[in-house]
Amino acid sequence: MSQDICDNGTTNVARRLKKLIEANQSLADMESLEELLPKLMDIAKEVTVAEASSMLLYNPKRNILEFASVADEVLGEEGVKILKSTIELKMGEGIAGWVAENRQPLIIKDVQNDPRFFKRADKKTGFFTRNLLCVPMVYNDELLGVINVLNSKDKECFDTECQELLGSFAHLAAVAIIRSRLIESRLKQQKFQIQLEAASKIQSLFWPKLPELPSGSHVWGVSIPAAFVGGDLYDVIPIHDGSWLVYVADVSDKGLPAALVMAALWTKIRSEALLLSEVHQLLKTVNTAMYDLMAEEGFFATIIIGRYWPGTGRMELARGGHLPPLWMIGEKLGIIPDLKGASLGVYPEADYEKKEIVLSPGESILFLTDGVYEAENEMFELFGRQRLIDHISQAKGPPWGEGILKVLSSWQKKATASDDLTMLEIWRDII
Repeated sequence: MSQDICDNGTTNVARRLKKLIEANQSLADMESLEELLPKLMDIAKEVTVAEASSMLLYNPKRNILEFASVADEVLGEEGVKILKSTIELKMGEGIAGWVAENRQPLIIKDVQNDPRFFKRADKKTGFFTRNLLCVPMVYNDELLGVINVLNSKDKECFDTECQELLGSFAHLAAVAIIRSRLIESRLKQQKFQIQLEAASKIQSLFWPKLPELPSGSHVWGVSIPAAFVGGDLYDVIPIHDGSWLVYVADVSDKGLPAALVMAALWTKIRSEALLLSEVHQLLKTVNTAMYDLMAEEGFFATIIIGRYWPGTGRMELARGGHLPPLWMIGEKLGIIPDLKGASLGVYPEADYEKKEIVLSPGESILFLTDGVYEAENEMFELFGRQRLIDHISQAKGPPWGEGILKVLSSWQKKATASDDLTMLEIWRDII
């Protein structure tokens, strides 16, 4: 008789171990928590031969346990919804809270008479808990939650054999949850990477197709974001009288938020350019229109704008908090008139000055953002204005922009760009 009992017990252990092995194989194929958790609860019931099982996951931000999944043949979907939406346990509260806080398993033979038992869950759902086994889920000292199995079906109460089996299963479950989280995190990163690449392609559509200017004038431009997308922008817009509106702007901050503001600014300038060809009036109108959007989110944008007549080399300039352009006269720098005007988005009503220069044949004007001066090398040294001036004094031009870009690239080497970089150059041929 004792041999039969022993054989039966050995058979039960072998059957349950087989289920654990099958569970491990099954869980390895699951990638999402939504798919994983219900499967975990079904396996927990099978391994321990229980009426029901539940998992509470630990929320470290709130320091509580929350019902994540329940497997029960009686409760149905409505009972499960009640548990998930209305029941949560503080650390130390209820048997599950005690197990989570102490990170020790518990077998309770008569839960109704245990002072730690949290009776509200039974009252809410109508389920009657007789006995219970609860084990913690821990991975590398990180508490993930607890697993409960309720009401043993093949014996009076859960025993140490059930506890060992459920403890082994809890370890499998913890590994599966961590794996699932890592996969979901990687998928999110991949999705975000794809979105950034798409955003980069979309932003590149904002860069103008540089026109062939008449009368021996030329234009060249480039914009290189520090990340996938950035807040720098430049444009070349034809005006009805044969002049061209050109500008470079720099939205504060980098990345997607700055790129969205950039797109809004590009659109607004384009929509107003044909109506307001006076550069200082254009800046005033754009600033007033963009102020609410930019100020509310803490953005601003610096800008330098010019209206250029290719036939004469005349250029009207206005500036809003931006770096003055470089006026190359042979190997020297011309003096750009001082232009007063606040950055866009700083004041709701701002006034801007307009002043005029004339590019003679062989001369060039270069609009640029501070990403040129603030380019860093691997030693975290700034390129600076003086290095740029030294290069211009030694190089031959115009144009100067392409040479400056090569020098900057050589200076930076493998250093990561810390800011967006934009240049726009206009020059006249030597007659």
